[in-house]
Amino acid sequence: MASGALRRVGAPLLQFAFVVWATYTVTFLLIRVLPGDPVLAALSVQSGDATTVDPEQLAALREEAGLSGGLLAQYLGQLGGLLRGDLGTSLATGRPVGQMIVDVVPGTLEIAGLALVLGVAAAVLIGFLSYIAPWRWLRDTLVQLPPLGVAVPAFVTGLVLIVVFSFTLGWFPASGARSASSVVLPAVTLAFPVCAIFFQVFQAAIREAEQSAFVFTADVKGLSRLRVFARHILPNAMLPSVTSIGLLIGFLAGGTAVIETVFSRDGVGRIVVAAVQARDVNVIQGVIIVVAAVYALAALLVDLSYPLLDPRLRQARRAKSEKTEQQEVAA
Repeated sequence: MASGALRRVGAPLLQFAFVVWATYTVTFLLIRVLPGDPVLAALSVQSGDATTVDPEQLAALREEAGLSGGLLAQYLGQLGGLLRGDLGTSLATGRPVGQMIVDVVPGTLEIAGLALVLGVAAAVLIGFLSYIAPWRWLRDTLVQLPPLGVAVPAFVTGLVLIVVFSFTLGWFPASGARSASSVVLPAVTLAFPVCAIFFQVFQAAIREAEQSAFVFTADVKGLSRLRVFARHILPNAMLPSVTSIGLLIGFLAGGTAVIETVFSRDGVGRIVVAAVQARDVNVIQGVIIVVAAVYALAALLVDLSYPLLDPRLRQARRAKSEKTEQQEVAA
């Protein structure tokens, strides 16, 4: 039993570690193949192209940023720092990258968390309405609504919401994070693509559940479509849809740059934009690694929680574990 549990947990943990390591390796190599010296590039952006720096001062800056020595030395040094939780030092500000990310994470979490809740709730609601709608044309129209969340760019959606609900109606602030209501418009803007992505998986699961024997039996018994959806279709459709939540969390972790820029909010996405403009490679690399870790952690939690949500998997794994134990005893 213990060995089976260890195998179930060990494989996802190894996958989590591999994703983080692979992301670090690819990001490190891509940044290093860019032409020019990262430290000189960052200094030129800050002070102009005519900047002159004393060689000893430049060497000290490279040492502080972890960019001194050969390529292998930099790779191993930064990898060791990553294992200790050290993401390096910003070339632009001189602050620890990890601390910079921690300072802005709460603002990003507010937007991403509310957007996830709103997006998933809207997808479930549209799926429910499309199931109980009495007319085919209405069902087809409802099904076509969520893809608009991906088709329309986020910055366009955000600007429209600002014009309508900030400038015209005055219900919500147009920018900043001075009040609790300031998170509403950014979260709604980000909820549109979340709803579209989740709805694709959820709608396919609804169609599969509709063709099952238990739904046919419920229809024959004369149960209302509302009751059939709530008791039979929704629980079975949510099980495969849960796996897409991990992908959504990864999308939300890396998809806030445009939203935070449009609404002038501090967050992980906005510091990435600033780092790109300042050629701050350490901040860019640190944020990419954190986003990859969040995505891998979400996938890990979904993988571990899925058997808890699906009784069939629990029974299958219990039977497999008992069979393995019997074979070990027999041997």
